[in-house]
Amino acid sequence: MITATALTKLLNIKFPIIQGGMVWVSGAKLAAAVSNAGGLGVIGAGSMNLELLKLHILKAQQLTSKPFAVNIPLIYSGAQDQIELAIKLGIKIFITSAGSPKKFTDYLHSNHAIVGHVTSTPLMAQKCETAGVDFVIVEGHEAGGHNGRDELTTMVLIPQSRKLVSIPLVAAGGIGSGEAILASLALGADGVQMGTRFVMTKESSAHQNFKDKIKMAGPLDTTLCMKETIPVRLLHNHFYEQVRDLETTNLSTSDKQQALIKLLGSGRAKKGMLEGDLKDGELEIGQISGLINDLPTVQQLIDQLEIEFEACRQKFLVS
Repeated sequence: MITATALTKLLNIKFPIIQGGMVWVSGAKLAAAVSNAGGLGVIGAGSMNLELLKLHILKAQQLTSKPFAVNIPLIYSGAQDQIELAIKLGIKIFITSAGSPKKFTDYLHSNHAIVGHVTSTPLMAQKCETAGVDFVIVEGHEAGGHNGRDELTTMVLIPQSRKLVSIPLVAAGGIGSGEAILASLALGADGVQMGTRFVMTKESSAHQNFKDKIKMAGPLDTTLCMKETIPVRLLHNHFYEQVRDLETTNLSTSDKQQALIKLLGSGRAKKGMLEGDLKDGELEIGQISGLINDLPTVQQLIDQLEIEFEACRQKFLVS
């Protein structure tokens, strides 16, 4: 049995497992399935307008009576409107990212919400605690999607962050098995957040083409790109090659940034991850994709994580 921790107590969940709030793939169906299986499901609001976010929150509330969260990237101009909408609809757990944890934490607390924030360095984790968040998610550069520039790995990030914070600490990046959950807890985490592993479930809204490509991915088939704009880990395809070629040109930094922004345009992630364009779409996924070659239901995945966790724990028990 995966152990209870300070995180499970705080969030009122059975297992210390949070599903990443990923754009285009983590809607109501996935979030509800994770919550029903004992973790914390998360609706990824980063790709949603207000109407779509409302639809997914209401649908998730129909599909589960368990707690679930909404992830809101603060970098977007509509973040405050999304937060206000989610509060009106009764959401009590928020995970913020890509911005200052100070921005909305007091406001969310005044509306009786629990707040977590995603960051990528031990010092920033400490600043999150100072800002008043209830838990902090430290994400190693193995993770898919938008990422920190510092390239700290999860294995070194957990213990260094643990030394600096007393609030529940959640590890993210490269975690996709029961063994990895046990290792994260052993290093000082109170729980884990998994994104890529939940992309590869039947309930995720990722296009089947995208899922099939992830199944075929090897250990060297993702790269952290666009550090001079917004860092993101991409699965290799034609779009990635265009990004790579631009990044290795002799353009000035400012010209290179503008060229990357123009290349990225709008709707690239939707085209790749939701619509299945494997050539010109943006395919955000983590390094753990090199180990994933199955597509279980969320419940099957949680059951397997339990089995792996306990088998690993028993292996290292000293009589």
